Amino acid sequence: MGRIAQQLAQFRTRWDRLTPNQRVAVIGVALTALFAVTLLLVMQPPQRYAPVYTNLSGEDAAAIVEQLRQQGVPYRLSADGTTVSVPADRVADVRLALASLGLPKGGSLGFELFDRSSFGVTDFAQRVNYQRAIEGELQRTISRLDAVSSARVHIVIPEESLFAEDQQPTSAAVVLQLKPGRQLTEDQVRGIVHLVSSAVPGLQPEHLTIVDDAGNPIWSGNEAGSATAGMDEHLKAQRAYETTLATQLQAMIARIVGNGNAAVQVHATLDWDQRSVDSEIFSPNGTQPQVRSQQERVQTVEGNTTGAIGVPGVDSNVQTFQEGAGGQNQQRSELRESTTNYEVSRQVERVVQAPGQLERLSVAVVLNGSAVDPTVAQQVRDLVAAAAGIVPERGDSVTVSVVPFSATTPEEAPSGAGLIDRLLDFARIGVIVLIPLVALLIAWRVLASQRGAPQPVPVPQYRVSSEPLAGVSAAGLGTAGTAEIPGPPPATPPPQFKDLQELARRDPAVVAQLVRSWLNEE
Repeated sequence: MGRIAQQLAQFRTRWDRLTPNQRVAVIGVALTALFAVTLLLVMQPPQRYAPVYTNLSGEDAAAIVEQLRQQGVPYRLSADGTTVSVPADRVADVRLALASLGLPKGGSLGFELFDRSSFGVTDFAQRVNYQRAIEGELQRTISRLDAVSSARVHIVIPEESLFAEDQQPTSAAVVLQLKPGRQLTEDQVRGIVHLVSSAVPGLQPEHLTIVDDAGNPIWSGNEAGSATAGMDEHLKAQRAYETTLATQLQAMIARIVGNGNAAVQVHATLDWDQRSVDSEIFSPNGTQPQVRSQQERVQTVEGNTTGAIGVPGVDSNVQTFQEGAGGQNQQRSELRESTTNYEVSRQVERVVQAPGQLERLSVAVVLNGSAVDPTVAQQVRDLVAAAAGIVPERGDSVTVSVVPFSATTPEEAPSGAGLIDRLLDFARIGVIVLIPLVALLIAWRVLASQRGAPQPVPVPQYRVSSEPLAGVSAAGLGTAGTAEIPGPPPATPPPQFKDLQELARRDPAVVAQLVRSWLNEE
């Protein structure tokens, strides 16, 4: 401590010996050096690391780290041990070097199980290794899909039976771990199913099951689970209808209020139930039915009959008797029978309602209040109702609102990584600009304090002496025993006294301060 205090005292002594201009120069040099060092640190950011492989198994991560150590490549391992990062400018070289060594292996063994031959392996062990090899190869292949983070494949190959009816089918199960926010489309699911069923002998798609890491079914038999396999056909059709209608309405409204001043959202409820209606209608519209067949039958009987003829009574009986007992009468009879068959009036109607009928339609339109006149809202509502085919009886609705839009749209909002980079750039620019300004401010304050401080003015010194001055007699000194004082100053004032007079005329405050300091010293 004593040595440090001594060095500080020496530094203070040397600093006090410097002139104001030298001090300003020393401060400027120190600030310049500090600025140069800071500029080098800011303009040369630390080395950035980028992931070379992610979601690694423990075996692959250990093998990759060991290779990087042997090659002398700096690396960083994540806390969970599944991600290995290297300098960003060496990612491509490291991947090529590791690929040449067969790394990573994907956490599972493939057909490299058979690279080393071993004697004495049983047939059962060979079948198990073959099954493991197929599972490992499938896991590697499926894990390379863009939306898949990792995959596990389990295959069950039953033993062959002598009788076909006793043979059990081959089955398989696939567990997929999807990347955050990613989903498999229906085509991708079918591609995985076709890949696995084609790679495993005797495996049929109906005996394959695919689930995600949460246990949700993606493929079960012949149908894909709609929860994770993506939107089904019905939902796709509904989204397509909504998107098409919203685009048409957006284009129409944009011609009225201008681009970017309107937002349209459409929601449609579709009926996907398929119905079949059979109906029979007799005598449609009450018309006369048509004659299908008509039959008429006429029977005529002619002959003579005996008996009374005429008006019943005595006369007719007497006359007949007079003509003779054997009198005959002629008689004819006719029987007419008609049968008409009419075509039965019957109308058969079969109506099949195709799925996808529109049940309800809702349209919401938002107009920019800062650029659109609110009186236009009603006109826009009428146009949207006519263009979208709104039917109030069906429950359709149209809503038009006029509100001011936000200045920043979601597309324009910077992402988190971009925002951090911009803030770092602003900080670097701020440091580069701030250091010279601080240096100039300090130098200006030092120079200003040097200019404003009072300059010491030499003042003639007078001393009291007991020695008699030359040419002055004792009689002229007054009473004996009094002290002797020097005589008046010379007639011609010295040059310093003239400077003092000039300073007193120019700046009396400085002279007053100087006299006050003298009094304080006394």
